[in-house]
Amino acid sequence: MTGRATSNAAAILVLAMLLVLACLSLVTSQHRARGLFVEYGRLQLQAKDLEADGNRLRIELGKAAQPSAVTGAARNLGLRPTESRQTVFLPEAAAPVDLAAAAARGAAQ
Repeated sequence: MTGRATSNAAAILVLAMLLVLACLSLVTSQHRARGLFVEYGRLQLQAKDLEADGNRLRIELGKAAQPSAVTGAARNLGLRPTESRQTVFLPEAAAPVDLAAAAARGAAQ
């Protein structure tokens, strides 16, 4: 009977150790899940901020692409509009140039 009692005590001890390990594992996983949930919330706020920044940049780009904004920026850089005497018109036959064909001819020579 002593052998059986020792065997039962050993089994109970093993089961108690397994129960403690399971409890520790549960606590660890819950802690990790809470940490991930907090990080998820932080990342959602960051995504909203980035979305707002993207919208703001799209609006700024739209404003900057307006002809008046381009003209103003050019004047700030010291540029001025061209005069008609500075404009050179090319004949219609000379205007279209096939750059790929010209490069191929240049490479063949």
